[in-house]
Amino acid sequence: MFNYDSNSILLIFKCFMSNNLFGSVLGLIAVILSTLTHLIMKFLTHEVDFMMTIFGRFVFSLPLLFLFTIIVRKQKLLQVNNWFNIFLRSFFGIITMMPVFLSIQLIPIGLVTALAQSSAIFVTLLAPFFLGEKIGPIRWSAVIIGLIGIYLMTNPVGIFLKTNDLSTLGLTLATFSALSHAGLALTLRKLGQTEHPTTTAFIHNTITSIIIIVVIFFFGTKFIGEKGNLGLEIIFNPSFFLFILVSLGVIGSFVQYLMAASYKYAEATILVTIRYLAIPIASIFGYFIWNEILTFNQIVGALFIITASLIIASREMKLKKINVTRNETSI
Repeated sequence: MFNYDSNSILLIFKCFMSNNLFGSVLGLIAVILSTLTHLIMKFLTHEVDFMMTIFGRFVFSLPLLFLFTIIVRKQKLLQVNNWFNIFLRSFFGIITMMPVFLSIQLIPIGLVTALAQSSAIFVTLLAPFFLGEKIGPIRWSAVIIGLIGIYLMTNPVGIFLKTNDLSTLGLTLATFSALSHAGLALTLRKLGQTEHPTTTAFIHNTITSIIIIVVIFFFGTKFIGEKGNLGLEIIFNPSFFLFILVSLGVIGSFVQYLMAASYKYAEATILVTIRYLAIPIASIFGYFIWNEILTFNQIVGALFIITASLIIASREMKLKKINVTRNETSI
């Protein structure tokens, strides 16, 4: 277990809260800020080239992430035990973030957010193959419920018959992002055993930033995603949109820091529940800003996904407690 309480600036705000309450507050703030980054990404569609928004999200997050890592890790800033898993984390991070940001430009943000939460279902499906975990009937039942929810939200029959008004590419990207996020979650489980989350986040964002800069250098900013009115000129001719891109990076850095800190203080089952608040938050903003309305099937599908994910999370926590009790008894 990592110990950085004595160096954490968060202790100032923890004085009058229990660990679970404090961790829950941090998790809620992280969820709100994460949703805000998605709203900004959607707001910038048709105004700023997609690659420039990705540039802002990652490159401008580095200064604060570097500061957080220095505060927490000091001389162990770049101490890593397994570089392969670090690079694997970056790989899954990139192929998860890119599709979800692309899909936000094409389909309702509430729908993207709900589909993103289905990653827990794919994690359960893949865990036996990659982690050797045994999945019991309760979690398999939850997986089936979750898959029905995904079916209701994406309406693959409507896509096949061309009766679905939503972007097929957007739905495909959002679903693929949930699947790749499962790979990211499995990788993070392994990293959690050997690496510090703050160092991992900083290195991941650094690697991603370098890749984005190289891609923009060779291919420009208009080769993927929705094209905007502004590209690289934002950097050389500062404007309101440069301020938005810097804000996007700053908010992104706080999301990663607060999410990692929340798991230090609060129980995972509590934080998983809080995470699903992103769905109604995103849907409400999507309705009032872009007049995006989820259909009845999509709402029911989202409820199925949330139910399945909560069953999976509660079951996993129960199994962990049982294993801990057995280990303590054997000692």
